[in-house]
Amino acid sequence: MAILLPELFAMLSSDLFLMLSLLTCLMEDKFPKTMPYIYQIAALMGFGNLLVSKLFLGVFDEYMRFWYSFFYLGVGLANIIAVNIYLAVTKKMWNLAKIWSVGVTFPATFISAVFIYNYAYLQGTVLPPLMLPAILVLSIAMLAIALGVLLGPKLSSKTWRR
Repeated sequence: MAILLPELFAMLSSDLFLMLSLLTCLMEDKFPKTMPYIYQIAALMGFGNLLVSKLFLGVFDEYMRFWYSFFYLGVGLANIIAVNIYLAVTKKMWNLAKIWSVGVTFPATFISAVFIYNYAYLQGTVLPPLMLPAILVLSIAMLAIALGVLLGPKLSSKTWRR
């Protein structure tokens, strides 16, 4: 049986911060110029977190390592959602915010939920047996709704007229 280490969450969130840095750099006209660099510094902090975990593996128990890695993952997901809100509310780019939610927010939260559920299961935590299928069905429903709203009746009517 494979055992997941809590540092998986720190690694996942470092990857999320690097993805945010790349995406905000690619969409440079929609974000402040310093935002990609802030996300790169946040990713470096995550790699520093991994280094500290490795050096003090015997000192920190798994419970403590889980909570600071889990907190760092929460900060990464909160930043993804904050960028989505920034695009929708501040910049008034509703279509781009919809695309961001379907292409970035949804996959990141779904992957994180699956890893958290798997970690809890492997640790022997008793979870409701239908929790993972419920997360999967809810995520697929959210994706279908988001794609329906994104495409909307205007785009679908143009496609069918050809």
